[in-house]
Amino acid sequence: MAPELDTRQLNAFIDGELDLHSQLEIEARLVHDAGLRTQVEALRGLRQVVMRHADYHAAPAALRARIEALGAPPASAPAPTPRGPSAWPAAVQRWFAWRPLVASFGVLAVLTVALNLALLQSGRDEALGQEVIASHVRATLTQHLVDVASSDHHTVKPWLSARLDFSPPVPELNLPGSTFLGGRVDYLDGRPVAVLVYRQGAHIVNSFVWPGAGDSRIAFVSQRGFHLAHWSRGGMTHWVVSDVSPDEFATVVHAIDHADESH
Repeated sequence: MAPELDTRQLNAFIDGELDLHSQLEIEARLVHDAGLRTQVEALRGLRQVVMRHADYHAAPAALRARIEALGAPPASAPAPTPRGPSAWPAAVQRWFAWRPLVASFGVLAVLTVALNLALLQSGRDEALGQEVIASHVRATLTQHLVDVASSDHHTVKPWLSARLDFSPPVPELNLPGSTFLGGRVDYLDGRPVAVLVYRQGAHIVNSFVWPGAGDSRIAFVSQRGFHLAHWSRGGMTHWVVSDVSPDEFATVVHAIDHADESH
């Protein structure tokens, strides 16, 4: 019998903070444990309520001043001010002597900020990728691949639009061995998303779509035997996952992207 999960573990699972093995292990338990499903759904509901209705407050000015003071260099006694015209050349020389060092600090600060932003984005993408894989595994384990079963995008698109706050692109792929199975509504990145489901040969391909900002090129990555691709186009974020071969996966991803571009 599997050990009971405490609240801390469940909260980490809801927030996608567990490693992929633990995330998939709990996903597998959810299939057979109705009590655990009830706990998870309750926590997800609470998370949504907090995200939508919690108040946000700006930090008081006094607190900001104290934090800024912690990062300020210690005050030192003022250096004696040279007097007379001969002091100016020395001051100018000191300034020019410091300029390369000041420029170096500036470049270093910019690089540090850029590196931190890149690491934050990379960590966010990795966590989101684990959520995508977990959703893919959950759908295949439960055989609940679609909510609306149809190969006609004229049926699937309005069904999804009626249940989401956006209208997702619903391409039918003209690829050998590819079948459009339909769509479902899932929960990803803290919000409901559209999922388009294709069968490529004997493999299932899940394509997640939700509103996003900006455009980005397709990025491919593999985690634990699954292939992932993500990009943004036309105000929509796309994440695709499957265990199909890498070449077939790339073909499907580009077909989805091109079909989306033509819509």
